[in-house]
Amino acid sequence: MDDYAARLDMLAQRLPDIAEREGCLSRYSAAGIGGPADLLIVAKSRDDLLRAVTQSWSLGLPLKVFGGLTNCLISDDGVAGVVILNLARNFRFEEGYRVFAESGAIVVQVSREVVRRGWGGLTWAVGLPGTIGGAVVNNAGAFGGEISRILASAEVVGPDGAAREVAPSWFDFRYRCSRLKGAGEKWVVLSAVFQLREGDQEHLQAVAETYTQRRRGTQPPGKTLGSTFKNPEGDSAGRLIEAAGLKGVRVGGVSISTKHANFFINDAHGTAADYQALIRLVQDEVRQQFCVSLEPEIEFVGRREA
Repeated sequence: MDDYAARLDMLAQRLPDIAEREGCLSRYSAAGIGGPADLLIVAKSRDDLLRAVTQSWSLGLPLKVFGGLTNCLISDDGVAGVVILNLARNFRFEEGYRVFAESGAIVVQVSREVVRRGWGGLTWAVGLPGTIGGAVVNNAGAFGGEISRILASAEVVGPDGAAREVAPSWFDFRYRCSRLKGAGEKWVVLSAVFQLREGDQEHLQAVAETYTQRRRGTQPPGKTLGSTFKNPEGDSAGRLIEAAGLKGVRVGGVSISTKHANFFINDAHGTAADYQALIRLVQDEVRQQFCVSLEPEIEFVGRREA
């Protein structure tokens, strides 16, 4: 047995209750796509997460941490190293209209409870997929709202294994991006605190319902990773794809939604290779027809670029 495999086995032995060798990722992916991780760890608390991260680093193993796998295309060949699925879901409400949430907390659950309490500032996220950690890393946003505008602080752990609190400026937020997006094993978000504000409960619930209905009316159900491409400045990726005549186009088991052209649906046992080929097809067509280069919003993860 080589040293790498021995270290993986050692970590699995240290975390026998939450670690699995050759753990299947497709069963956790929003699109139902992806091969196995060399070692899959399912962390159900902040302490599980911190323990798994620091133990992986101490053994020099490559590491990736994910929440709901809602915006990541996992390679058919799987992922080398350790993959941690973050299911640390706890959150609580604090004085001064602040909300503390572990990084595995579900954005929809947190935002809906915020609205129910009549607190403003997170209503835009009532239909947003994914987890708090992913939302921070990706600077998630919708309906004019954005994580960077309400984040008060976050707890992160770095390569030295020490947990520390950081200010929003530390993240260097940009549109749908932060310094942690694509940073791999360098830093992991453990929790976040959001500064919200007093609001009118009845009004917030009405707005939340409007946003929910708009999402239901425009975004398709099924096995999808969400928006495939970022919107180019002054335009919409979905509009461009539809204008290019690509709605409903299929590659293998993955098709472009007929409801919203920026969503790809795995509706026939599709693969990551199918998804990637469809992405290239769309990019080529939109570039040829409109001289616009569409940039993927989803992240490609795996042994080969999925």
